[in-house]
Amino acid sequence: MVFKLREMLPDDVQIVVSKTGSEEELISLAQDIEVIICTRLSHKVAQVAKKLKLIQKTGAGVDAIPFSFLREDVFVANTSGANPVPLAEGAVALILALAKRIIQRHNSFQRGEIKRGQGVELRGKKAGIIGLGHIGIEVARLLQAFQMKIMALKRHPSEELKTQLGLNFLGGPNDLDHLLRESDFIVVTVPSTSETRGMIGERELRMMKSTAFIVNIARAAIIQEEALYKALKEKWIAGAAIDVWWIPHWWDSTWTPSSKPLYQFWKLPNVIATPHNIGSTDTSSDAGLRIIAENIRRIYEGKPPINKVDRKLQY
Repeated sequence: MVFKLREMLPDDVQIVVSKTGSEEELISLAQDIEVIICTRLSHKVAQVAKKLKLIQKTGAGVDAIPFSFLREDVFVANTSGANPVPLAEGAVALILALAKRIIQRHNSFQRGEIKRGQGVELRGKKAGIIGLGHIGIEVARLLQAFQMKIMALKRHPSEELKTQLGLNFLGGPNDLDHLLRESDFIVVTVPSTSETRGMIGERELRMMKSTAFIVNIARAAIIQEEALYKALKEKWIAGAAIDVWWIPHWWDSTWTPSSKPLYQFWKLPNVIATPHNIGSTDTSSDAGLRIIAENIRRIYEGKPPINKVDRKLQY
């Protein structure tokens, strides 16, 4: 990543790379830094970065950025829109794996067993997309190839967008209950904000069909952890594919699948678990790097960044 980024920047832009990633080292380095490129940032590092002009997030989600500790003149930008297709393809791959019981069939066949459990045909089924941003739109387009009926939610829905995308239903936040009750497959792509965190709990999961599946490629905290585990273990719903995880997160240095978190989802037979990399492909990182390089050049030239994050909405 650093080598590619170096090639995209003016020669006199200095890149400083953390060696250990410890908070002590980052605090020391941050005092003379104008741009911080990160996946997450502690408030202690932000507070000592007196020359800071931009926090450039790798990826779209900014829920690990300490907004309340930043000066008003510090920009926050993300790489939203850089890789919607790889993530959408990943979401569809998870839907297919759930519907066709691919993981279960593979595992049983390796054990020398042949199980005749039925899969689910996608044609004619309803797919509900929670969050119709760049990724959600690509998910909708891909699922239409399977002749599915597409429902979606967006903060500001419009009839024009509904028609443009050929959706069967497009609603706003108040239509969540309707989407949950009607959908056979639900894909969560909404950003994590104060409004969306915990928006799907026991009440919402009990609204879903017992034959329905949920796929989360956004942020774990959007779905309440205990409620989802209970729904899957007690089979209120048919299954889930999870690419995002609750605290302790996969990026936490103390986290491993044997760390004994509260709920070991990957041990449930109706769950597909991936370590937050379902959108990682041979091309996915380059588009994000181009946005990062463009924003560093803009700060270097005294211009505002592209992909600037709204501090109030936090996306």
